[in-house]
Amino acid sequence: MMDILYSTQPKWGRWFIFTLTLHGLILLALMWRNADAYQPYQPPPAVMLQWSEAIEAPASPLPLPIGIAQQQQSAAAEEKQQAEDKAQPKLALATDAKIEVAKQKKSTEGEKKKPRPVRQIKDQTSDASQAAVASNAAPQANTPSSRIAAPFNSDASSHNSEKVTWESLVKGHLNRYKKYPTDARRRSRTGQAIVTFTVNASGRVQGNQLHTSSGTISLDREALAVLERAQPLPKPPAEILSDGRYSVTMPINFDLNELRQP
Repeated sequence: MMDILYSTQPKWGRWFIFTLTLHGLILLALMWRNADAYQPYQPPPAVMLQWSEAIEAPASPLPLPIGIAQQQQSAAAEEKQQAEDKAQPKLALATDAKIEVAKQKKSTEGEKKKPRPVRQIKDQTSDASQAAVASNAAPQANTPSSRIAAPFNSDASSHNSEKVTWESLVKGHLNRYKKYPTDARRRSRTGQAIVTFTVNASGRVQGNQLHTSSGTISLDREALAVLERAQPLPKPPAEILSDGRYSVTMPINFDLNELRQP
């Protein structure tokens, strides 16, 4: 039994050493492979930008208006025509010359049309250009305005004038009947009460109400009371009446300086 154990121990030891050696070789092979595959990180190459000088477009001449351009072309055409006329020699006039009419030769191809003289074509071109310049460069005629002034309404003006005149008469009439309340005078209270009232054609008040308060009750009461006390009011003009009545809003002032007047 001891011989068997003794004989088996060296085998297990050899296998253990062999296994360790094999694993070590495999580990070294992996480490060597990873070392070859590893490459250090290198930053990308830098890019330099260089700005070029600003490019300027060549200045182009401004186009002339239509009328001015056509005037210049017409003037140039006239100068050229005058130069050609001067260059042509003057022909001598023959007083005893006889006019002979040559017989026209018949042609199998038919009569050919005579070309128009060059001078006549140039004259027509010059006339056409001058007409175009005159039509484009001529200022537009002043056309009368289509607006028509509204007629003056004399009836409305007369109506407003009569209204203002009548209201002034009513204010003066109310001031003659107006009384300064004792309470307001004792406390030196002043103000303006605005009342609205309706009168008929005979000047009788048919209704009244306080439109805006003066801030003092006694002054407001007097503003309504004086309308009843001062009846009949001046008769309103027939032109301002509507269904025989007229409504008006009128201020009534209360000022202590009026009491001090002699």
